[in-house]
Amino acid sequence: MQMTPVGLLGRDILASADTGSGKTAAFLLPVIMRALLEGTCPSALILTPTRELAIQIERQAKELMKGLPRMKTVLLVGGLPLPPQLHRLRQHVKVVIATPGRLLDIMKQSSVQLRGVKIAVVDERNRPCPHVRQIVLWVEEPAKKKKLFEILNADTMLKMGFQQQVLDILEHVPHDSSSSCLKDKKLFQPPVLVFVDCRLGADLLSEAVQKVTGLRSVSMHSEKPQAERRSILEGLLDGVHEVVVSTGVLGRGLDLVSVRLVVNFDMPSSMDEYVHQVGRVGRLGQKGTAITFINDNSKQLFWDVAKRVKPTGSLLPPQLLNSPYLRDQQRREQQGDRQAPNPLVTGANLMDIIRRHDKSTAQK
Repeated sequence: MQMTPVGLLGRDILASADTGSGKTAAFLLPVIMRALLEGTCPSALILTPTRELAIQIERQAKELMKGLPRMKTVLLVGGLPLPPQLHRLRQHVKVVIATPGRLLDIMKQSSVQLRGVKIAVVDERNRPCPHVRQIVLWVEEPAKKKKLFEILNADTMLKMGFQQQVLDILEHVPHDSSSSCLKDKKLFQPPVLVFVDCRLGADLLSEAVQKVTGLRSVSMHSEKPQAERRSILEGLLDGVHEVVVSTGVLGRGLDLVSVRLVVNFDMPSSMDEYVHQVGRVGRLGQKGTAITFINDNSKQLFWDVAKRVKPTGSLLPPQLLNSPYLRDQQRREQQGDRQAPNPLVTGANLMDIIRRHDKSTAQK
């Protein structure tokens, strides 16, 4: 919560933290308090990459706004009818919570003016979103536009904490491995969230889980209507569904506090997505288990996985640790570290740093 007092002062913040550590509340509190003091409507804009995350943020914002006078929110997302959203937008709302695509469509129709916005939040900034840059182009003041582009283009190293335990990372995955996880009484704690890499895979695996195990299973992906997606999400939180097989639409930001077991049936394509998906368990200090299946299709991530998981104390299988792909990646990284210039100034490298600086200055 270190960012809350800084946000209340109106300072610009670029922050990262562990998944499940309360980031949403940390930025909502300053947004609400400062918007309360502003006379313009809307005075705050929150951009987030997915509909589900936007819905969750608005729900939390309304909880925090209870009892505050003249504080209204509007949700601008695709997949829901546009006219009710436009009607709500004209009701002197203080906080706009939107997905970039829907907001950009509305702005192009000249249905909304953002000149009064004093506070802007871009949630999940590390996730590429070209629509955000297009929205920034609508900012009229050059100084503000320049600062926003600097934030969006910042080369930021995300220091993601990792406290979840990965029980099993396998080089070769038997076909019945996923169902065996769901049959294991020690591991199986419904509701269970299973991640796959495509929509068809979500549908097929959900059907297979229900057929083989008899568990109440449902698939979740972007092709489902918004009303159905919301119903599935509510069913997951309420325990209606024992297993939800999802693509990455449930992989970021959502507070799925009831989930105790996450299974990555398909290894994500990047470590960033991996951290977010296993981060659906262990929310707000709760204990959770994440199981990831990995094979040679993800060989480019072997060393990154080992570096991420080993410090947690989890055991890694010998098939992974002894993989030639892992050893090759480790060797390349070590060679790169030796060749990279040392950023620290010491007595040993001071003269080299001065010479490089003089040389670059002379070339200019």
